[in-house]
Amino acid sequence: MTSFQIVVELMRYRPKRFALSAALWSLMHGSPVVFGYLIGKIFDSLSGEATVAANPWVPVAIFASVALGRNAILWLGEVVWIDHWLEQSLQLRRNMLRWLLEAPGSRVVELSTGRAISTFRDDVDDVMEYLESYVDGGGFIIFGLGSLGVMASIDPGLTLVLLVPLFLTLVLTQTLVPEIRKRRREMRAATEAVTGFVGELFGGVQAVKLAGASEPVLGRFRELNEHRRHRALRDTFLTEALRSINVNMASVAVAITLIAVSARVGSPDFTIGDLTVFLTYLPRLAGNMAWIGNIFAQHRRAGVAFERMETVTVDAPPSAILDRTMVHLSDRSPAVVKPQISDRFERLEIRDLGYVHPDGKSGLAAVDLDVERGEFIVITGKIGSGKSLVLRGMLGLIPTVGEIKWNGRRVEDPASFFIPPRTAYTPQVPRLFSDTLANNISFGRPMTGRELTRAARLAVLEDDVDRLERGYETMVGARGVKLSGGQMQRSAAARMFATGAELLVFDDLSSALDVETEARLWGGIFSKGSDVTALVVSHRRPALRRADRIYVMADGSVSASGTLDELLAESALMAELWTAGDADRSR
Repeated sequence: MTSFQIVVELMRYRPKRFALSAALWSLMHGSPVVFGYLIGKIFDSLSGEATVAANPWVPVAIFASVALGRNAILWLGEVVWIDHWLEQSLQLRRNMLRWLLEAPGSRVVELSTGRAISTFRDDVDDVMEYLESYVDGGGFIIFGLGSLGVMASIDPGLTLVLLVPLFLTLVLTQTLVPEIRKRRREMRAATEAVTGFVGELFGGVQAVKLAGASEPVLGRFRELNEHRRHRALRDTFLTEALRSINVNMASVAVAITLIAVSARVGSPDFTIGDLTVFLTYLPRLAGNMAWIGNIFAQHRRAGVAFERMETVTVDAPPSAILDRTMVHLSDRSPAVVKPQISDRFERLEIRDLGYVHPDGKSGLAAVDLDVERGEFIVITGKIGSGKSLVLRGMLGLIPTVGEIKWNGRRVEDPASFFIPPRTAYTPQVPRLFSDTLANNISFGRPMTGRELTRAARLAVLEDDVDRLERGYETMVGARGVKLSGGQMQRSAAARMFATGAELLVFDDLSSALDVETEARLWGGIFSKGSDVTALVVSHRRPALRRADRIYVMADGSVSASGTLDELLAESALMAELWTAGDADRSR
């Protein structure tokens, strides 16, 4: 998609407001063409060189009226365009985020945190700056053509001569565009490196402290900052040098005018007013030439920015990023509505589930698995046997082949289907945010204190909450850094229970828990009268003992399934895993 096509699509978002902004800024940037003409008339009247006798106060009054009207247009134009800029830039960011969270299919964003932040922040701004060029463009064209027309009517030859330094400005700008783009990209990459490092640093504070690596880490941070500063200076220097050249070219044009007309001032064919017209128009005309060069640079920059936006949104078509669904800045955020499902969970069937790693190695091969309502199903096996892949494939987090049925109906898009209130999932390494414990559990859902307490109780987290400095309002730090591994896992479990999902999916939830805590957790979930269904990856004995059915994985496929007693009698692999559990307990 070309930069011009992108900007045309953007113009179609609130087209009336965009047209109003363009009209206001056309008047704003185009009206100075009247000023130059009126100033010439005023000077001719004052010097007595006017061809027709006129009251000098007439052009003064017109000048003042236009100036006052221009200030009113400036105010209105700022209000309309700033509102449009903020709303449309928010719309682009919303579209990218919505695609990542809600689009069908599975996707993995293989980008650093710094790169993603830079794209959401800076690349969107680059696209919007290119759109703004078209808002300003009408006024610059009106002024450029109007001023050249007035000057040509006075002295066509001199007008043509004056265009030479202005044209050289345009040529110089175009020549420097590749270098400008190169330096801008280098600065952007250096900024991304700093942003990403800061994110990783906050997430690894404990590791840095335990390794005694504070000074080396800070040294690396200073090194990255110095590199960013150097790249920013290079970019700023070239940009400011080009701007200085543009200003000086206007001064050169003024000097040429003064030299060319020095012998003609006072003659009937070139008056003081005519000279004033040239001197009034030239600086702004030089700025117009700089704008022409800048819009070429922005055209290329917007194309690069949109390509980066497409990279972040993985497989999103341009229409998804440019979706014109309205965003209203003044509206209150909509209330969070808990989604409803029309049918009660009864049965999950997985048939011939297969997955191939990106490197071509087989990950899963024809896995069959069944879960009935109220069952506790455990998937176990050695490290690398494919246990977690089964869960991720079922949930649509990786691209798989095979068939998945929910209550007998085929699930076409697992990634969109297996979400609360149908299912809730806790990965092997849970993700917590730098927020309060309560907000990490509720995850944006409206919850009463009773509901929050119930979720914590089911996760065996209540005693830990009582020991925290501010209870549920304790800030857990980046990625839950203030919590232990077991507290993090149980906080993630509480988040699952808060969803009220019908099928709970745990990936090795109890790996950081002691045996007693794990037994309490499973006992609480499956207490008398509960109607919980769980699909769990685990090698721990409390889970295996409680399981209604166990699937033993080996080399990406199910090697055996059944109850614990059946498998211990019939499966050598299950017996080996159980014996390994004895060894773990003795250590």
